[in-house]
Amino acid sequence: MRVLSGLGRPKREAHGLGFEIEGGWHLRVLAPAPHLLRIVLAPGGKLPLARSWMVAPEGDTPVEGRDREDMTGFAPPKFTLKRDGHAHVVSTPRFKVRIEDGPLRLSVDQRQANGRFAPVLRDRATAAYTVDRGILRHFQARDPHGDRYFGLGDKSGPLDRAGRRFRLLQLDALGYDAEIGDPFYKHVPFVIVRPREGGAVGLFHDTLAPMVHDLGAERSNYHGIYRHTEHEDGALDLWLIAGPAVRDVVEGFARLTGLPDLPPRWTLGFCHTSMHLADAPNGQEMIGAFAKRARAEKIPISAIHFGSGYSSRGKRRYVFTWNKSKFPDPPALFRDLRALGLKTVANLKPVMIDDHPDYDRIAAAGGFVTGADGKPVLEQFWDGMGSFLDFTNPTAVAIWKEGLSKQVLDVGFDAGWNDNNETELFAEGAMLAGHGAPIPAWLARPLVALLMTRATWEEQRRRAPGRRTYSITRAGPPGIQRYAETWTGDNQTSWHTLKWNIRNGLSLSLSNMGRVGHDIGGFSGPRPDAELLTRWVEMMALHPRALMNSWKPEIGEATAPWIYPEATDAIRAALVQRYRWLPVMYTALVDMYRTGAPILRPLFLDHETDEGAFAEQDAFMLGENLLAAPVVTPGAQTVTIRPPKRRGSTAFVDVATAKRVPAGRAVTLSAPLGRLPLLAREGAAFLVADEIPLERPHDARARTLLAFPGPGTGSGGGRHVEDDGESLGYRDGVYLELALDLAWTLEEVRVGWRRIGGTWPVPATADITVEVPTLSGRRLVVVGPA
Repeated sequence: MRVLSGLGRPKREAHGLGFEIEGGWHLRVLAPAPHLLRIVLAPGGKLPLARSWMVAPEGDTPVEGRDREDMTGFAPPKFTLKRDGHAHVVSTPRFKVRIEDGPLRLSVDQRQANGRFAPVLRDRATAAYTVDRGILRHFQARDPHGDRYFGLGDKSGPLDRAGRRFRLLQLDALGYDAEIGDPFYKHVPFVIVRPREGGAVGLFHDTLAPMVHDLGAERSNYHGIYRHTEHEDGALDLWLIAGPAVRDVVEGFARLTGLPDLPPRWTLGFCHTSMHLADAPNGQEMIGAFAKRARAEKIPISAIHFGSGYSSRGKRRYVFTWNKSKFPDPPALFRDLRALGLKTVANLKPVMIDDHPDYDRIAAAGGFVTGADGKPVLEQFWDGMGSFLDFTNPTAVAIWKEGLSKQVLDVGFDAGWNDNNETELFAEGAMLAGHGAPIPAWLARPLVALLMTRATWEEQRRRAPGRRTYSITRAGPPGIQRYAETWTGDNQTSWHTLKWNIRNGLSLSLSNMGRVGHDIGGFSGPRPDAELLTRWVEMMALHPRALMNSWKPEIGEATAPWIYPEATDAIRAALVQRYRWLPVMYTALVDMYRTGAPILRPLFLDHETDEGAFAEQDAFMLGENLLAAPVVTPGAQTVTIRPPKRRGSTAFVDVATAKRVPAGRAVTLSAPLGRLPLLAREGAAFLVADEIPLERPHDARARTLLAFPGPGTGSGGGRHVEDDGESLGYRDGVYLELALDLAWTLEEVRVGWRRIGGTWPVPATADITVEVPTLSGRRLVVVGPA
C-alpha cells in the first residue's frame, strides 16, 4: 500500500490549481461555478474515462459523452490562492480549500447562511489517500455524534446512512431485503453530508466503475473516526455541491446532472402488469380480460404494462419478437385497450439469447459487447446464456431503434420499459465500443443502461416529435432521469418491505430520481393478504409511479385489485383518492422538471431547523404542503406521526376530519382501510380533481379548491399548474399556472385565484367549487379570478 504524499508547487490553471505529487500523481482543485468545487486526483493526471455521461450542466450530454474538460454551461468564479504556513488555501465565493502535505490531505469550509465559513469536509490526518493494488481509497474524518449522510439512490435502510457500508454495483436483486440488502439496481455515487455544525454539502463522484461508500462501518485504532470511499478505477473525480440547506444540494445536483424530463400526465395514473398475464398460454385473452374486469369493477386505471411474456417461447425471452400462439392478433388487442382509454407499455430486454433469430445477424454487424477475441461475450441471463447489445456502438443503437419501432411501437404499444438492464458483465476482457474509443466494460457497466434508456426515449421522440415521451428504466446512473422514470425493482411481499420501501424511494428522490415507485403488493414472495394489499395501494396513492406488479409462480395468479372481494371497495377508494390528488402531484412534477425539487420528500427537507424532523418516520411530504402517513403495521387502524415544524408553520390539518394538528409533537390519526392519512399544512390551498371518470381518469378536471385556513388571522395559499398533459406546448406558454390566494380573520375567510403564468384561460368563479373544511362558522368570500 502506498500513501500519497510529496506535494509539488501549485500551477495555476484557467479555473483552478494543479499540483504534482511524488510517484507521478496529479491533484487538481477546480471551481467550475460559484456553488461547485471539483477535486481530481489521478495517476499521470489522466482519468480512466476522458468523457462523462453524468455531468450535464446544459441539460444533457452528447451521446458519445461530454469531455470532462469542457466548461460549456458553467460560470467559473474568481478564486484566490494564498499560503498559510505550509498549506495552500484556495478560496471561491462559496468554498475555502486548504491543501496540506505530509501526507496529502485537504479540508473544505463552506459559506453558511449567516455568511460565515464552517467545515464540511476534512480528510483524516493520517493516510488520507492510499493506493493498493490499483484501488484508490479516500479517507475523511467523521464526527460519530452528529454527522448525517443521505443519498446513494436506491439503497436500503434508514435515510441517514451513518454507520453503513455500501457497494455500488448494479445487480438484478430479486427479492431483496429493503432494510439491510446491498447492492441493488442502480449506480448513484452521490452522498449528501450534513455535519453536526449544520450546513449540508453534496459529494458526487463522477465514475461509472464499481466503488464502495463506507460511512462509518469501518474503524481502525490508528486513524481516529473516519469514513471513506474505494475507487476500483484507481482515480478520484469528486464534485462538491454547495448547500447550506439539504434542498440546495438536492437541486444543485439536479442541475449538475440534468433536470428530469416532463412525461405525459397519464403516467401518473394507476397501472398494472404481471408476468402471469403475458406469460400465460392465452396471454392476449388474459390481458384483454383483465382490462374488461377493471372496467366492470369500476377500478380507475390509466395504463397496462406488458411483461416480456409476449416475446417468450417456453421460459426464454426473445426481445423484438412476438409469440403468435399466445398473442394471435396484437393489433386487435391494442384496439380494444385503446377503446377503454388505456395506454400500453412494452417490457424490453437488452440481451439477445444465444438462439435468438436475429443473434447471428447482430453478431456479424458487431452489435454485441465483445471479448478480447472480438467475439460476442456470452453471460448468464434470464433462462439462458445471451449477449448484451453494446449501446456505445451506433450499430447496436440503430438495431435497437429499428426493433423498437417495427416490433413494438408500430404494432400498437405507446412506450418502452427498459428492464433487466443492470448489465451484469463480468467476463474478463469484455469491451465496449465506446463510440470509437474502446472502454473496458467493467469501467462503465451502468453506461449501457443509461444509453439503452436514451435510445428508447430518442426513438419514441423521433416518431412523435410534438408529444411528450415516456420511458422506464430499472437500472442506470445519474442521467437516467433525463429520459425515464424508475422504481425499486423486484421487491418482496411483506409488511417489512412496505415499511422500508418508503425510505428506498425517498432516497431516490433525494438523488434526482424523483419519478419513482414500488411494485404494489410486492413482486416476489407470498401472495399479499387483503390488508397488506390494501395498505400497499394506500401507501402508493401519492407516489409518482403506481404500478401493481407480481410474479408468484408458486401461486400462479396475478395480484389484482379485486383478488379479495372484501377489500375491493377499500382498494378502489384508495385509487380514487390518488386521482383526486393527482393535480397536486402533477404540479409537483412540473416543479421538479423546472428546478429539481423532489415530488416526494422526507419530512426534514423543508424543515431542517426542526431537529425532530430527522427522526425515522413512516411518512413523507408531497411537495411542501401535504404530508402522507401510510399504515405499515398489520392490524393497525391508527397511525402516529410527528408533523414537522418551521418558522411560520406551527400546525397541520387532518384532511379527513378537519381537526387541527399541532406541529412538533406526536399525534394519532384514524386510518381505516382504503384511506391514506393526509395532513395539509395549515394555511395551504390546493386544486384537486372533481368526479373521477373510469375512462382516462388522469384527465379529471381540477376544479375543487380545498383551503385550510387557521384560527385567528393569517394568510397562505398554494399554486396549481395544468396543461394538455400530452404535447410540448408548455414550452411555448400553452399552459396555466395559478396562484391560490388564502387569507383569514376571526370573522372571514377569503379565497381567490389568479394567473401567474401561461396563456390558458383562467377558470371562472362558476367553474370552481370552493371547500373550506376549517371554515368554523366564518363568512366565506370567494374572490373572482384575477
